[in-house]
Amino acid sequence: MKNVLIAGGTGFIGRSLVIELESAGYKVKVLSRRDSAKPNTVKWNPETKEFPINQIQDTEILINLCGEGIAEKRWTEKRRDELIHSRVDVTNTLFELGKQLPRLEQYISASGINAYGFDDGLQIHEEQDEYGSDFVSQLVKKWESAADQFKAIVPVTKLRIALVLGRNGGALKALEAPINFGVKGVVGNGIQQVSWVHIDDLTRLFRFAASNKLDGVYNTNAENCSNYELMTALCKARKKKTWWTYIPRFVLKLVLGESSDIVLKGARASNEKIKNEGFSFQFDTLDKALQSIYWS
Repeated sequence: MKNVLIAGGTGFIGRSLVIELESAGYKVKVLSRRDSAKPNTVKWNPETKEFPINQIQDTEILINLCGEGIAEKRWTEKRRDELIHSRVDVTNTLFELGKQLPRLEQYISASGINAYGFDDGLQIHEEQDEYGSDFVSQLVKKWESAADQFKAIVPVTKLRIALVLGRNGGALKALEAPINFGVKGVVGNGIQQVSWVHIDDLTRLFRFAASNKLDGVYNTNAENCSNYELMTALCKARKKKTWWTYIPRFVLKLVLGESSDIVLKGARASNEKIKNEGFSFQFDTLDKALQSIYWS
């Protein structure tokens, strides 16, 4: 099997991806900014561009999962710079590294499903559709443009990651918060669209992209739903009694500022392209996904 190097492999998606790839026979190393006793962890410093080249010379597939959380903080000018730096500048640094890896065959980059901007949800966006004009869409555009530098040396796969549902991380911790207090927590009018994927399907999709040497950009969502449908399914899976409460737009605007657009607005995305490649989602309904998380 191939030798894989993952940047950003210590986060929620990365930890699951390491397990998925190793179980399939891949030899995996993880780039980390911190010292670690784990034998598969290699320390690097993207700020100073320090790489232990001698430890990663055998890399055949480079996967980039780096990127600060989009909705974790208000989008101040400083935060915008951090979001750009953690994606674009780190990708640029990885490209400099990639040129020094003699056996490199493929570059796989995480990207964002929110590349298409926000709309009324009537259109189902395909990968060739135009980028939106909002900050997040343009961030995705810059991120993917940086990834495309690798086309000069290897095929490039860009996986536009949807809202990730899984245990011990991802979006569920934030979504569960109001439910724990008996509040359903539907945001705004609740009709805004959400593209989502189960963590197991997402890591399988990364492995699928590697084993099939996919080239190009792919949406990763198993399905689309409204915010109302998502919160209703989550309450059902949690078996929690809640009263009907909609969190007003102005409250989120007050707390989160412009970054509230992530939850107050949305768009639908098509997954036909990846399915046409032969990939099938094991968790293709919210009920299946949430039951596997809470009751398996």
